[in-house]
Amino acid sequence: MCAAMPGTLPVALQDMPVAEWAAAAVARHSARTFEDAPHLSLLEHLERFTASLPGKETARVVIVRDLPASVFTGVIGNYGKVVGASSGLMVIGQEESPTFQEAAGYLGEAAILEAQANGLDSCWVGGFFDRSATERLVEMAPGERVLAVSPLGYAQARPRAGERMLKRFVGAHKRRPIQEIAPGFDDETWPAWAAEGVRLARVAPSAVNRQPWLFTLETQVSATASYAGPTGAVRISVTERGHFGSVSRRLDCGIAMLHFEVGAHLMGGMGRWEALEEPDVARYRVSLAEESKEAP
Repeated sequence: MCAAMPGTLPVALQDMPVAEWAAAAVARHSARTFEDAPHLSLLEHLERFTASLPGKETARVVIVRDLPASVFTGVIGNYGKVVGASSGLMVIGQEESPTFQEAAGYLGEAAILEAQANGLDSCWVGGFFDRSATERLVEMAPGERVLAVSPLGYAQARPRAGERMLKRFVGAHKRRPIQEIAPGFDDETWPAWAAEGVRLARVAPSAVNRQPWLFTLETQVSATASYAGPTGAVRISVTERGHFGSVSRRLDCGIAMLHFEVGAHLMGGMGRWEALEEPDVARYRVSLAEESKEAP
């Protein structure tokens, strides 16, 4: 088992609107064709929200009120290009931090779920955007890099033909069986918080829908009891599933980690993510009080 790096994930959220984000995670879908810009009051709300996020020395999210259309490029020509979005957000990571990719995914998805909960559509774009153009829109610190962008606005009810074709190509609505992403998953033996966490992580977005994550329930034999039971921890690891340019699988895992945490909180599994060494990404460990509730 890989050893943990010092401390918890530096972007761990102290509080989150669990019910609202859980509903947003299930309802959200990627949109690339927009017809209306966000109301100013919503952009101001998201600016306050992103300003309040922790861990800015590792990753941060910036709201861009006026996002040039030229920022978004297509997969081939205009195929798959974002159209009609005048505002968006940028996800920025500090490359000197060992956890910047997963931290960026975690914080970026927090902002996107908050946007969805307030009625705005979005789309993670990690590969096909003009990086140099985005870096001119905000002041960048040494070592920082824009890892992803997302449009923000109101999607057209019926997307363009190119967008529909792209979604079919990547299987945008297909999800891996839960037994594939969480080997040994069993409603009867997994703690309720861990099971709900995996269910919500299963619908997390990722580059070309590759879903490159694996969740493992950690077990140990208690030194004071005669049973082997949950430690109150679930580990997420990177798989080699799918290839897509420069988009990091660890960033994808950061998105899934946020979803998992929301699901765990729904069932009372209050905890924190601990950073791990490759190929593992992190371990979600619930508090001792919550762990004791799971023991027989």
